[in-house]
Amino acid sequence: MTTPNTQTRAIAVHNLEFSYPDGRPALRGVDLCIDAGEKIAILGPNGAGKSTLLLHLNGLLHGGGGVTVLGREVREGDKRGLQEIRALVGVVFQDPDDQLFSPSVYDDVAFGPVYMGLPDDEIEARVSEALAQVGLEGYEDRMPFHLSGGEKKRAAIATVLSMRPQILALDEPSAGLDPRARRGLIRLLDALDQTILVTTHDMHMVKEIFPRSIIMDGGKVVADAPTNQILADQTLLESHGLELP
Repeated sequence: MTTPNTQTRAIAVHNLEFSYPDGRPALRGVDLCIDAGEKIAILGPNGAGKSTLLLHLNGLLHGGGGVTVLGREVREGDKRGLQEIRALVGVVFQDPDDQLFSPSVYDDVAFGPVYMGLPDDEIEARVSEALAQVGLEGYEDRMPFHLSGGEKKRAAIATVLSMRPQILALDEPSAGLDPRARRGLIRLLDALDQTILVTTHDMHMVKEIFPRSIIMDGGKVVADAPTNQILADQTLLESHGLELP
């Protein structure tokens, strides 16, 4: 595979390698190019390296190889550069309780803008805008641990949207949601205009809103094609632990 043209991509990943502290490899030479505005599903069995890949996109993890975001190289130890990258790439963890830690929804959603050093009126505007985007207007004073599972997921997404990122990376966003909350999440992701990457086992959601799908297995990208082509290949899906929707 040729080296990605890092100047024209939202995300360019080249020969990315990563091993856990015990020496077990998680990523084995991942190459990936994503254009601005694409919505991409990352599929594969547990342990395939999907979540590990997402955490490299804004420098929460660092491996060998290269990761470039909107022309900026993600470099370990580059404090100022990583701050810029993390404003561009919002990562939403699988468990919203890992992202919600403040006494109120407002404080959680305001955390990023406060960290960015924005003035109070701008922080308030961003919080209101982010909560409106996820349908949680009026939740500012609610305690996060009193929210339902679906509300927590939406609040976690709002904590990222308040940073106004150009790229969203969500890890298993529909996991554990009831049908109504899942449907609301699908409508939300479909309406957002950012570049979106989602790791998921929810093949119905993949079919509905993600035009491109990538399959990872064993720390490698084993397929990258239009979603309708991926879902039409039953042998490919079954060989990587995936089921047809």
